[in-house]
Amino acid sequence: MSLLTIVQEAASQLGLRQPSTVVGSTDLTAQMLYRFANQAGKELMRYHDWQALIVEVTFTTLAQIEQTDALDPDDYDRMIYNAEVWNRSLDLRYSGPTPQRIWQQLQTGVSGGVTGWWRILGSQMKIYPAPTAGQTLAFEYISKRWARSSGGTAQDKFLADADTTVLDEDLLILEMIWRFRAARGFPQYVEDMATCEREKEKVASRDRGTGRIRVEETQSADWPPQPLWSGTIG
Repeated sequence: MSLLTIVQEAASQLGLRQPSTVVGSTDLTAQMLYRFANQAGKELMRYHDWQALIVEVTFTTLAQIEQTDALDPDDYDRMIYNAEVWNRSLDLRYSGPTPQRIWQQLQTGVSGGVTGWWRILGSQMKIYPAPTAGQTLAFEYISKRWARSSGGTAQDKFLADADTTVLDEDLLILEMIWRFRAARGFPQYVEDMATCEREKEKVASRDRGTGRIRVEETQSADWPPQPLWSGTIG
């Protein structure tokens, strides 16, 4: 479905006249539904780590704690839930995200033999201890670009009537409906919003898949193990 057909379907379910155009329309109802469509898309993008929005990125390390190029992608919104950062050059995983109390303890000194920890602070990824320059690190993040142009270009909002979305279109319509009724002061929006929340959870559950399978007899619950070293933190 395109933005135009999404808006037309929402209008139909609301008992409104279906607009023939959306972007650039002078019709106030079309303008409201257009605004709610973009609000709904942004809300849904942040609601769940949708598989369609997961992006894998690699970057080359700098010989310093702050990896200034790590979170540079223009479409970056957030790390995925339970994110893992891997050093592909060493085939090892960093431990993280590291809580503040542990991170501050680490700053007092770690010696030899440790893979390291990661943390995001001030919108920058930090690796401790500082890695050797030139290594390849990889992680996954959620893209904020949930919309697509008619030519397939990823966007963070609808910009034209022919734009589409990688999100569930039915959820988008449900979000638009309760927002429209709430804006118009219709009490029914409460029930519409509750219906929308139930449907979001159902769709998100299906999107999660089966999850990670572990063989408990041969692998611990946290594999690879946390970083170990022979020195002391003092």
